[in-house]
Amino acid sequence: MDTVHYSNTAYIYQKIYELLSGQFFPSWDSIKAFLSAFLIFIKPFSLILSLLFLTGIIYCVIRTRGIFYEMEEKTHGAHHGGHAGAHARTHTPEHSETATASTNKRWEEISAHINSDSPSNWRLAILECDIVLDEMLTKMSYRGETLADKLKAVEKSDFLTIDKAWEAHRVRNAVAHEGSNFQITDREALRVVGLYEEVFREFHYI
Repeated sequence: MDTVHYSNTAYIYQKIYELLSGQFFPSWDSIKAFLSAFLIFIKPFSLILSLLFLTGIIYCVIRTRGIFYEMEEKTHGAHHGGHAGAHARTHTPEHSETATASTNKRWEEISAHINSDSPSNWRLAILECDIVLDEMLTKMSYRGETLADKLKAVEKSDFLTIDKAWEAHRVRNAVAHEGSNFQITDREALRVVGLYEEVFREFHYI
């Protein structure tokens, strides 16, 4: 066993040299070999951890969206009344007498278009009805970038004519996309505008 000579300067220099020359520690090649083996060993675990983190992120996103949705529902319910008997009032658009008069005037223009002999006026009546429907849903606090998004947010129990609204909106899309190429009869045009009318009258919007 070596005797440690703390006062021997040559001994201290010798130990420093041994330390720097790698006699006390593994060589760089040994370290690299160890790291490579270690990385290979932990690779399966890193994959599992990555999947767990990804699952956690997805859960947090879904949960966050759920919380925002619940908050919006509570706010919507608080604004319109929070009991089951108030469904009709909850989804009735609130607007002034001026707004009502304006809507009725637009409906008179739509009626004039649909009762004309021009197919272009029939198509225009359908397009105008869809605009009025979009405005009505906005006033009913439904949110979305498009009318379809707002219709998707509707609960069937609160909107008895929702299927008719969807049917009319699909015809409107055909009219908008095909323009004058969309062939429609006066009978079909009247039927589609009638669907919109049923929706508007359910909520006393006209």
